[in-house]
Amino acid sequence: MTSSTRPGPAPNRVRLVAAGLATAAPLLALLAARAAWGDSVPGTVATHWSGVEPDGFTSGATFFVITLAACLLSTAVAALVVVRASSAGHDADAALWLPGTALVSWVAASTCITSVALTMRAGRPEDAHLSWWILIPLLGVPWAIGTFLLTPRGPATSYGPAPQLDTPIAPGETAVWISHARGRWAGALVVAMVVTALVTAFLGRPWMVVLFAVLAILAAAFASITVHVDRRGLWLSSWGLRWRTIRLDDIDSAEVAHLRPVEWGGYGYRLSPRGTAVIVRGGDGLALRRRGGGVFAVSVDDPGTGAALLNSLVAAERNA
Repeated sequence: MTSSTRPGPAPNRVRLVAAGLATAAPLLALLAARAAWGDSVPGTVATHWSGVEPDGFTSGATFFVITLAACLLSTAVAALVVVRASSAGHDADAALWLPGTALVSWVAASTCITSVALTMRAGRPEDAHLSWWILIPLLGVPWAIGTFLLTPRGPATSYGPAPQLDTPIAPGETAVWISHARGRWAGALVVAMVVTALVTAFLGRPWMVVLFAVLAILAAAFASITVHVDRRGLWLSSWGLRWRTIRLDDIDSAEVAHLRPVEWGGYGYRLSPRGTAVIVRGGDGLALRRRGGGVFAVSVDDPGTGAALLNSLVAAERNA
């Protein structure tokens, strides 16, 4: 008679799921509070404060629905991140996304619960008094930090060898490589910023419309970028507009690197002690070792070909 044991889930998988549940927990607390309140939820609740006194009010039902939507959206995003990280066998972006969703869910749920509880306690929304209750939403910061520490993070960015073309570039020979990278997060952010701008316009807040319009334009720059390599070096453009150039005489070598957004501090144009990066998505990208020191990395499709051409161009320049 033989017996076998099935191995339990990997420790990283358990930590990943636990980090995802940090976003769902405030949602469950919100639903539990709503069930406990029953029909006693005030028609109007205090939702904005000047010091500890209320100076803004909202329908209790509307406030709950908006909060519920924010928590549900955050939980859905967290669930997608956990499923994607689990199915892909790595957690490249989980440590970037899950603390954010946990923070949004905590702040939204705790603000709603606090506002309704204080209004119910006072009897009238005008008589609500905030006092130490303000600390409850602020606990979202350590909650997010704890989520970040709990979320597993994979190995550091790995750099591959510096590839070369099979046939070296001859002096005076012209060669051009063009590739692209598209970021779904940037496209989603553009849509979100445009919708938010329209909502703020409807609410009569023109300065916020300008703010969200600018954010939409900045996000659009990273929705689709084009990477060019030629004898001038490497340059980036978005929607036909060139906005970053690395001259050939500033490049020591080019490599293929596996870029992880969490290591560079997120998406977009990132500055860090390790160098500069344009992160549009996680995965393989092109990394330049600069002659003055440091690294410039960019997400792009087929980075091996671009790296090989750059290395051949650099070698041709040195031999000229």
